[in-house]
Amino acid sequence: MTAFLQAAGWTVLPAGERAVRAVTPVAMGLDGQHAAFFIAQPDDQSVYLTDAGEAAMHAAAYGVDLNAKRLELLNQSPGLGLARFDKTGAIIASGTAAQLQEALWEAVKLTTALNFQCGQWMPKFSRLRFRAEVGRTLAEAVGDRLVRGARAQGSSGHWADFAYGVRSATSAALTYIEPIALKAGKKMDWTQVYQTHGKMADVKMADSANSRLVILEDGASAEEFNKAVSILEQSATVRPLGKARSWAEIFAD
Repeated sequence: MTAFLQAAGWTVLPAGERAVRAVTPVAMGLDGQHAAFFIAQPDDQSVYLTDAGEAAMHAAAYGVDLNAKRLELLNQSPGLGLARFDKTGAIIASGTAAQLQEALWEAVKLTTALNFQCGQWMPKFSRLRFRAEVGRTLAEAVGDRLVRGARAQGSSGHWADFAYGVRSATSAALTYIEPIALKAGKKMDWTQVYQTHGKMADVKMADSANSRLVILEDGASAEEFNKAVSILEQSATVRPLGKARSWAEIFAD
């Protein structure tokens, strides 16, 4: 079914009865990720393929919102007849067995089109961009222990929303995490510093079982960085994103 892919340098792996997972040899993503597709041949006459939403999820990790309008724009890429993004964000294609190669190249074309647009669709605001960067870093370090959109009730009775949480590897405890990005000009965002401190302090007073962590973007002056840390560390542990030791080690327990 896919001998032509192996000849072209693709990695082809079994994925069930009459199905394979094919990984392109060319890095397609912003971070070197390779596009991959599940290819199934239900019978000798037909073929179906999908990326199971991997390209869309990769874009989402960079803060890209693939709404219906953007999916439609991608589906209008020239030269498409078999492959498209469905409403869930998955690339899908179907046709006759003889059309497999054409369908696959169209699927690759859609992945390439999405990667090209990502540069324009990534959040322009530093806060959202840094939040997405922190999410990628934590996901690589702790895997499925990462919680997106954690909530905790503070001593005031109000619920506090956090960008992330990380479940302990050895207990039911959770670490509530809030990133703070720099403002334009590499200045500390003092509004975020004070708001985050207040939120962390409220939760700290009500919840001693779980931990709190603030992750700062690197690049501020030593004076601003130290001032921010002195404020924030009254209610949370503070780490810079790029200069902390291994995040996997930090969350080993």
